[in-house]
Amino acid sequence: MKDISKIETQYFLSGNAPILYPADTLFCLLFIDTEKALELPKRYPYKGEWGKPLSTHLLEYESYPIPKTIDIVWLSVVERKVYSLNINLPSDKISKLLTYDNTNKNKQIIKHIIVGMAPYGGVAIWIHENRKSFLAAWLCAETIRVDTSDMKSYINIDYLCDSYINDDLHIKENIERIGLPPRNLYNKYMQQFCYRYLPVYERFNADEGKWQKYKKDETVPEFEFIEEALFDGTHDKLHDDNLLKCHEAGKPKKLAIKWHKKKTEYVAYFWFEDEKIREVFDKFYGAHPDTKTDFIIRIDVENKKYELALYRYGLKEPQVIPEDVYQLLVFKNKFEDYRSENYNQERGAWIW
Repeated sequence: MKDISKIETQYFLSGNAPILYPADTLFCLLFIDTEKALELPKRYPYKGEWGKPLSTHLLEYESYPIPKTIDIVWLSVVERKVYSLNINLPSDKISKLLTYDNTNKNKQIIKHIIVGMAPYGGVAIWIHENRKSFLAAWLCAETIRVDTSDMKSYINIDYLCDSYINDDLHIKENIERIGLPPRNLYNKYMQQFCYRYLPVYERFNADEGKWQKYKKDETVPEFEFIEEALFDGTHDKLHDDNLLKCHEAGKPKKLAIKWHKKKTEYVAYFWFEDEKIREVFDKFYGAHPDTKTDFIIRIDVENKKYELALYRYGLKEPQVIPEDVYQLLVFKNKFEDYRSENYNQERGAWIW
């Protein structure tokens, strides 16, 4: 077994917090041994897309040892609370993910270790690069009382929180309209499930309400690739077919699937509604998120019929995901071919 303390690899450090729930750190140190640590680059405040790097400007892209522990104290702005966490990190897992080979030999891969700060003390550790990211750990911090002088020498915590909130109209309106998020929201986002994507190309018989296989003399569409972005902040655009194998992952936020039939190319984009896809997964998996599941994507390009469903061993038939759980846009040879009735995404939303 390799000695983790002797392994060095290139990466940036970055902080992250949800765009509507910003955070500000008193400090964040990732210790590579008992005396040496890397400090998280500052951002005032951290806020952005969950799981994406936000602050790298203070570190060079160099080789560093694998961090062993994290010591962080930060302010959750909308809660007006300070959280603290000092804990060992899963160094073996982080090392494995940082050295993950994505087979892209012709381009330097820029990798980040990202520390995400969520409401109610959630701390995410991601390993991120543009084509794929991993959730290395989901941790929980505790609230602490902090002397105002430890935060900023000239202002108090309430003043600091007010300034961050008032500087962003979206944050201010969200607090006034909704208030704090549900306490278990980010635990739900970060929950992992066992499933694989299973594209199925068939014809839909509207008279019988059934899906039917293509006849032997008919041309069946051919799968090319699938991409995903998940509510746990991870994504996968590797096109290595690993998404077609059972794996642990969060709930889907966005999917893109490409296929062709003869010389005609198709791409379908799915966007999932937050609360509704959570309800679907919670009801289907119950207390057993490790149940191996097929996430079925049924496609009938001729009749422009598309259906999503979940299936596990023992069910008589797949459980169809209601159409109001997601929005769908399909392109045929780069021109729009179909959109769901509930589609309301902004122009260019399929570029991600």
